[in-house]
Parts: sequence; structure tokens; C-alpha cells
Amino acid sequence: MPTKRLLAIKGGPRPDGLTSKMLQIAVQAAAKAGWDTDICDLYKMDISACKGCPDCRANGVCPPSGELADLWVKLAFSDLVILSAPTYYANVPGQVKLLFDRLASKAMDRSGAGLAPKPTLSNSQQYLLMTACNTPFPLNQLLGQSSSCLAAMSEFFRISGMTCRGKIVCPGAKKLTEVPARLASRIESFF
Repeated sequence: MPTKRLLAIKGGPRPDGLTSKMLQIAVQAAAKAGWDTDICDLYKMDISACKGCPDCRANGVCPPSGELADLWVKLAFSDLVILSAPTYYANVPGQVKLLFDRLASKAMDRSGAGLAPKPTLSNSQQYLLMTACNTPFPLNQLLGQSSSCLAAMSEFFRISGMTCRGKIVCPGAKKLTEVPARLASRIESFF
């Protein structure tokens, strides 16, 4: 049986933050289950902002190169992609948004004549989203904090053609230093 490939993307700035710890739990569970894992820390990458040039619309290719181009290749050949990022004001951190902006042209094929771009990835590829939100439960849901962040993350993977494997939220993160045991077990259950 071929080895399954996991791309784990750390989308938060704190190396010891809850989303980093959540991602580490997932990576360890995946390794235990025999997955081949690549880990990418967006805060160690130099991702420049989209300049609004028409290149991606004209030829379907944004000029990303180097680390960003390598990340796309890893993403395109992964069986599962995990994105773990904190909720920032009901949205994703800046580095995550930069990633989405710069890879959108790779995720969507705009060369066709249809109304909507076609996805470039396979629906057999899956994504798992994780976020930590300072707003306590149930306010994180009632006020749309974590749900809006997850929606922003989900949109990129959805338009690329991938299938959602799950979404995990750690509400009330401000008072936590470790991932709660019940949440850690849920993360491990995905493998």
C-alpha cells in the first residue's frame, strides 16, 4: 500500500501557540499511522503580497517562485493538507491570506469558457482545518469569530477542488497554555 502524504501548514506566528501545538499533535498522530509528512511554517517564508497584476488572469500563472512554488507542488501532491492558524478578528492571519492570494491562480483554472474557474486539484485530496480563538464558547460561534475564520480557510481549499475532512476549533484559547485532552483526542482520531 502506498504511503499517504500529509502537508502540515503552520499559519500562526507563535512557535509555542495553541495552533502550533494542535498541528504538532496531528503530525505526531499521522507519523504514528505511517503518513509521510512535510511541515511548512508560513512565518518562515517570504511571501510577498499580490500586486494585482493581470498575469494570473491572462495565463493562469501567478509569478510565485522559490519556496512558494515548492509549497504548491507539495500541496498538489498531498493526500491531506492540514492548515492550523489562529483566529484573528474573525479571519485568518495575514500570512495565511497572502498564501491564498498568491496561490489562487494555481488552485483555479481560468482558461475555460465557463462562468466559474475549474478546480485544479482532486476531490480525493482532503483538507483539515484547525483554529484557536480567544473568544470563549459559545460566543466564538454566536459572534462568528471562529466560524468566519474557518470559512475563509475553507474557501481556498474548496475552490481548488479538495474535500473537507474536518474542522477543529479550540475556543477560549486566551486562558489555555496546552491543548485540552478531549480536543487532542479528536485531532488524533483523524488518523
